[in-house]
Amino acid sequence: MTAGAVAFGVGMAVAVAPAAANEAAGVVHGKGLGRDDWNDEGIVSASSHSYSNLAGMWQAILWADKSLRSDGQPWKISDIDCRFGPETTYSTKRWQNRYDHLEADGAVGNNTFFTAGWSMNFQEDRGTAEYQGQTAAGEYTGRNIGFVRNSAGEWAMYLNGDLKKIWYNSATFNQC
Repeated sequence: MTAGAVAFGVGMAVAVAPAAANEAAGVVHGKGLGRDDWNDEGIVSASSHSYSNLAGMWQAILWADKSLRSDGQPWKISDIDCRFGPETTYSTKRWQNRYDHLEADGAVGNNTFFTAGWSMNFQEDRGTAEYQGQTAAGEYTGRNIGFVRNSAGEWAMYLNGDLKKIWYNSATFNQC
């Protein structure tokens, strides 16, 4: 793993029926299959949860997929700042344009989260998941993101070895 990689580690076990997604709870939640957990989450955009661990999670997906920034260069790990600003909006629109069924509006909602979730390798018995980055051509980038879903159904993400819950309204990763 390169120095800039998002670390993946062993996590907590999954309960039989954790709570379903609930934006009011303040953290990304799920139950059942890990790949479809995100399709009922709240929206993250320049105007909704714009400075949060959720924004950082989305930026990590842009990084893993080597999405292009407005300067034509792929995202760097240091670009992840948990702020859903103009650069994140630009790259999100480009990411959404890769899929015919998505509206390229720059906001990450149910359909965009659902599409991203299908790049997850979820190990239900361990409560861990790995997002496997892919290019627009469908080639693996070698950039992966580690996730944990605890027994309460709360999701957390590793960012440079720092494991934090994916909060809607706060940015708690060390680099944010």
